[in-house]
Amino acid sequence: MINECSSPALGAILQTAKRIIGLIGIIAPILLIVMASIHLIRLLKDPDDKKAMPKLRNSAIAAMVLFFIPTIVNAFMYILDDSFTVSACWNSANKVSYTSQYVEVTDGKKKTFYSDPGDYEKGEKKPTYSPGTGSTGYNPGETIDGTAQQYGDVVWDPNDVTKISNLTSAQLIAILNAHGGKAKNFIPYASTLITTEQKYHVNVFFLIGIEALESGWVTSAISRNCNNLGGVRESKAHPSNGCGRNAGGGFAYFNSPNEFIDYHGSMLHTNYLTPGGKYYNGPTPSGVVVKYCPGCTSWPGSVTSIANSLFKHVKEVM
Repeated sequence: MINECSSPALGAILQTAKRIIGLIGIIAPILLIVMASIHLIRLLKDPDDKKAMPKLRNSAIAAMVLFFIPTIVNAFMYILDDSFTVSACWNSANKVSYTSQYVEVTDGKKKTFYSDPGDYEKGEKKPTYSPGTGSTGYNPGETIDGTAQQYGDVVWDPNDVTKISNLTSAQLIAILNAHGGKAKNFIPYASTLITTEQKYHVNVFFLIGIEALESGWVTSAISRNCNNLGGVRESKAHPSNGCGRNAGGGFAYFNSPNEFIDYHGSMLHTNYLTPGGKYYNGPTPSGVVVKYCPGCTSWPGSVTSIANSLFKHVKEVM
């Protein structure tokens, strides 16, 4: 149980337990107060009733104990915190949605995410992989501008995504706000995105392009429940913990989107964008996709389109 604390199944159990204890802390004292009131009325009617006083006292004590149970349990878990894995999960149980989600597909059917993910990955039905037909803003058949763009010091070059954008986190937030819609879902992670860009030399427009495409702008079940914004596979360092799988394997669980973004930048830099890396095929979206998503022919165009749509707002905020 301790090792699987971060899994959605255990998270749901702990979340339910917290709710039950919270209800007990409210309902039980009310019932006991009612009982105590009944004993008090009996005692007022008959001061010589020897049984009424002990019952009144016991009801009052029990009500106080039950009222403070949730506070005591939560305080105890807070003291343990990260020194005990279940307590860390307990403390964050209400912050994450652990319920089984559904992934929408083009034919209108729904498929349970955890119990039977089947061929569904990244919110898309794999045999007809056409990213961006909805949430990403990419229209199939659209001509993609793959030329380098620069405004002031801000750079986006789809021919070399290792060139950093030179944005600050404040400027990125302004761009995401200007873009509007689901792009705002990335605002809480702007600082981490810029830090990751500078740390690993992965252009932030490209990084967001991938993560927006793969996660549907942080709306897919894997991104919401497993903090996996890029369809990254499980590993020893990041096991699946119930995040689903398909024919290619299981999907990794991350403790937070910020942890994923740092990992994603490191992975892209080391394996895909550095000459000699095991998946290196050039520092372009077309080079990355060869091993990142084999057979996904529209992936480079979709990622580039998203990056272009973000870059268009640079002039508005600079």
